[in-house]
Amino acid sequence: MARRPSLLSPTALLRRSALYKGVFGGSPGWLAVGAVLWGPKLLKRLFGKTEEVIATEKLVAGQFVRLEALRPPTRRQRKAARRAA
Repeated sequence: MARRPSLLSPTALLRRSALYKGVFGGSPGWLAVGAVLWGPKLLKRLFGKTEEVIATEKLVAGQFVRLEALRPPTRRQRKAARRAA
C-alpha cells in the first residue's frame, strides 16, 4: 500500500491551518483546534518515556540474542555511587 505524502494528509492540513490562523492569526477557534491536535503530541514528547538504543547488529545463521533487564539501583546504591564519584 502506497503511503500518502504527509503534507497532503488531512491532519497535517488542519495542524498547519491551526498554526497559521490560530497562533499567528489570533483566531480563538483555530487556536482550540491547534490545542486539540498538537496537545497530545507535545505532552507525549515532554512526559513520555524515551528509548535508548544500546546496540544494533546483524545476526547470521547460528547466532542468538540474549536480552536482560537490569534492575534500577536502590536509593542506598545511588547515594553510595554519588559519594564514590
